[in-house]
Amino acid sequence: MRLLLASRSAAYLALFRAIASNRLPGQRRYLFNDPYAKYFLPTNLRIIASLSAIPGLNFLISKILDACFSGAFTSCLARTRLIDVMTQETILNYGINQLILFGPGYDCRIHRLAFRSKLAFVEIDHPRLQEEKRNVLEHLKNKPAEFIDYLPVDFEHQQLETTIPHHLLKSHYKTLMIWEGVTNSLTVPIADKLFQYFSKFASGTRIIFIYIDEKVLTHTQSFLGTAISPKELRQHQEFRNFGMAPSKMEQFLAGYNMELLYDVDADSYRHSSFGKSADKMNGLEYYRVVMAVVK
Repeated sequence: MRLLLASRSAAYLALFRAIASNRLPGQRRYLFNDPYAKYFLPTNLRIIASLSAIPGLNFLISKILDACFSGAFTSCLARTRLIDVMTQETILNYGINQLILFGPGYDCRIHRLAFRSKLAFVEIDHPRLQEEKRNVLEHLKNKPAEFIDYLPVDFEHQQLETTIPHHLLKSHYKTLMIWEGVTNSLTVPIADKLFQYFSKFASGTRIIFIYIDEKVLTHTQSFLGTAISPKELRQHQEFRNFGMAPSKMEQFLAGYNMELLYDVDADSYRHSSFGKSADKMNGLEYYRVVMAVVK
């Protein structure tokens, strides 16, 4: 069930990126271009993506999706843009030579971003989801040229220490890790093990990850679009197990020998992408983006 949920979520995120990429260049100036997203869509979603290539329909489809998903469309686009910018700036400014993506789903961030320096690329994801992704990319007419070391790991049933090569931890690597969109579905013990693993990387290692404000776990009406009961969440197969109060994030990271650098809320990253238009956007305010560094 969790894999089904992950695949469905990955497909909808790919749809969002495909629609954003179909906007005119001037309209997506402060977003991104993902030429690969459309290839991961099932037929029904691919039709929507194709229709969004028509300028007038792109605006209409975007509005409908954002309304149907309680602000998820604009929030996810802005969040993707923010992480893209953080990734490129961190690599440029801190001499990063290893980029590790945890649970990237169908996002081809490594292929769609331009990197000025030589990097070792690693993607760690669920075996079946990763296999689907690789199969799609392998059969593209213009296959991506970047080499990625794909490592299949089931976070719920496997230990990172025993399944991921130890050489990734070596000190000659200056590592940036991106962990996008999976923390909320984890149980607390699993999240603890993952952060313990992250803390073993060399000093200066940076990590970008998403988390949800824990208030949404118990007070679902605290945020727009979340006035839904725990029972209804289970019926929709949406799992929210792991959250954190923003006021406690610094202390939480300190327990894993990490320092908090940034903790950005959805309103902030919406405004950075959409400017004044973001004043009329809302939904998914409980999602936050963090950057931390291993001490």
